[in-house]
Amino acid sequence: MVGEEITVAKEGEILLSSIIHEKNVPAVMKDGTILYADVFRPQGEGKYPVLLQRTPYNKAFLPLTTMVLDPIAAAHQGYVVIIQDVRGRFESEGEPFYIYKNEYQDGFDSVEWAASLPYSDGNVGMYGLSYKGMTQFQAAAMQPPHLKAIFPITWGADAFMYRGGALELGLLISWSLATIGPNAVVKAKKGKEDFGREFMQLVDAIDHIEEAGFQQLPLQDSEWLKLGDGFASFVHDILEHEMRDEFHQEIGLKEKAARFNVPVFGLAGWYDLLLGQDLEHYETWKHKNHTKLMIGPWAHAGFAPQVGELNFGLSASSLLLDMKTDLTSLQLQWFDYWLKGIQNGIIDEAPVKIFVMGENKWRSEQEWPLQRTVYTPYYFESNGKANTKNGDGSLSINMPQDENFDTYVYDPANPVPTLGGNHLLPANYPRGPIDQQYIEEREDVLVYCSGLLTEDLEVTGPVKVILYASSSAVDTDFTAKLVDVHSNGKAINIADGIIRAKYRENNQPPSLITPNEVYRYEIDLLATSNVFKKGHKLRVEISSSNFPRFDRNLNTGESGKDSKEMIAATQKIYHSEKYPSHILLPVIP
Repeated sequence: MVGEEITVAKEGEILLSSIIHEKNVPAVMKDGTILYADVFRPQGEGKYPVLLQRTPYNKAFLPLTTMVLDPIAAAHQGYVVIIQDVRGRFESEGEPFYIYKNEYQDGFDSVEWAASLPYSDGNVGMYGLSYKGMTQFQAAAMQPPHLKAIFPITWGADAFMYRGGALELGLLISWSLATIGPNAVVKAKKGKEDFGREFMQLVDAIDHIEEAGFQQLPLQDSEWLKLGDGFASFVHDILEHEMRDEFHQEIGLKEKAARFNVPVFGLAGWYDLLLGQDLEHYETWKHKNHTKLMIGPWAHAGFAPQVGELNFGLSASSLLLDMKTDLTSLQLQWFDYWLKGIQNGIIDEAPVKIFVMGENKWRSEQEWPLQRTVYTPYYFESNGKANTKNGDGSLSINMPQDENFDTYVYDPANPVPTLGGNHLLPANYPRGPIDQQYIEEREDVLVYCSGLLTEDLEVTGPVKVILYASSSAVDTDFTAKLVDVHSNGKAINIADGIIRAKYRENNQPPSLITPNEVYRYEIDLLATSNVFKKGHKLRVEISSSNFPRFDRNLNTGESGKDSKEMIAATQKIYHSEKYPSHILLPVIP
């Protein structure tokens, strides 16, 4: 550029204007394993704070590594940006990749290595999305002395891929097979006689993920799990550990919350598949000093204003958050304060900022959940025919008096398909807010709907359904979905959840149910912030499947992990004074 000194790059360096881009910079871990990183740093003499991202998704694949922060922009503002392949992935050495297993010690070692580099001033921050968010907390839990602040985005908190006892099948299969699989098979088989054959078998499984992954029973017999010398051994372990036992506790963060004290700015999304883990984990560190939480309307790894079928406006875009800043600049503002000591006012901002859907506005809050919340039950009612959107199901703020129930048949051979919501499925399954009217035409979906709202109703906070139900099976699932019915008839999903009958007692060993006996179930729909506008309707859907986001309950008491036999079950949902099934909404006055 005109006016800049022309400098010849050293071997292995690329000059980008006044930025140096170094590839495959080695970092030696405690056990001697070498992990490789790409580095973006200011040209010339000087020492600068470091921003570290640790990824299993290929440090050289810029569409992913630069998704939430522009490393060139950060280097221009006086940061060294390091993007490192985690152990066993892409350029880095080490044993075959295993989800989260090595990220604690490797995280500590990588932070301290980054701090020791000749162009580092010793102050290190960490950033990144999803798995790259979790690695920040894992490093922080090891208390590396040079880690000063982190900025995790939709980070998750462990490898516990169960919700209400149901396996998050879509997440486990899609991520393991399509995201981890290709490089894992290359690492295991490159240069060997069977490399070409096994890699093409993997490609075929990815191309036919419905049959090879989602529909496969028993799950543990999936052929793709044998590829690459059994590259996904962690899948077998996750299938084996259905409860949050020692296996998950060793990997996860929840029990380690007391071990880190670095300032945290967490960014999450209402339609993100990791929202539940993020909010649960936030409860463990929100009382620490200097924490921030920001929740937008997004699905996983997407920060555009258009989410599903709804456009939330430019202020929901990572390019102009709250009409004030972009996502890169927001992170640099956080790190400027903690790594450079710049008094830029970010520490004085409210600890919580949420995007209120419906009104499509950001709002600052002093806590989460909100103290002014009025938890309000809306009871299910019908004359016994709540099936489909054309049935007689209704919602009322008054306790039901009549002894009624609704009936449907759940057949795991014909499950309710996933349509929108918080998932990580292939692109043919849309994420986020999607019109549910197609789902509501099914006889195995009960629909309870309010009348037209006469004024706006804000629902912000945790949502749950209390369900009184019986089943002809010894084990089954129940699902619940909160829906905003717009004035044009579109039924937009807001939040949803699932409960597996044998896991109805939280944190207790599984126990089968007695057929046709009524049980109380609590279904966690996670949380939301949505204004149901005047002229809209509240709606709740009840069913027994959401496939392939969750695995199908076979209704036999056996798991799809090691069984394929299935039977249909007759489900009854009760709503009366004795059995007051309802949704509990966090209403904001």
